[in-house]
Amino acid sequence: MQINYEISEQDFLAGQRLATRNSPLRAIRWSYRVIPAIGGSLLAVMIFSYATKPQELSLQFMLPVTVGLFCISLPLIARRAQRKLYAKSTAMHGKLIFDADDEGLRFQGPMYSSQVLWSLYCKFFEDKDSFVLLQQNQQVGNIIPKRSLTPDQIGSLRDLFNRKIVQAG
Repeated sequence: MQINYEISEQDFLAGQRLATRNSPLRAIRWSYRVIPAIGGSLLAVMIFSYATKPQELSLQFMLPVTVGLFCISLPLIARRAQRKLYAKSTAMHGKLIFDADDEGLRFQGPMYSSQVLWSLYCKFFEDKDSFVLLQQNQQVGNIIPKRSLTPDQIGSLRDLFNRKIVQAG
């Protein structure tokens, strides 16, 4: 099955979001929800404390406020880093070709061509926007956006991935 596609910045961000939501590392999953919630709570407590008992703005007050603001901004910082990563990853720009069969996967772009065995992949994730194939090292993945696929291609890919990628525990 051969598929021609392009990865836009939005496709890349959606794929990163999907991989983050399904990451086996709790700290990565927490960085988008739990840590900002903790930061918001800390900030709310500090503002409430200051509003009920005005005091001089000291280090004791400013340090928790700064930590709270940092925790709240973590998703924005991560998204900015992902945008920069996409901009630097010129291999993802332009027309790409994905070909898969029972032997393995082939990826081709304007500046590269690679052939990979199925055994290199340990997981795949899917949402309404994309497929993300995660390699054994759990840090490298391939994004295949669904916007360039027909419903038949989506079903065929899902079946192929379910057959060929052995889902780890």
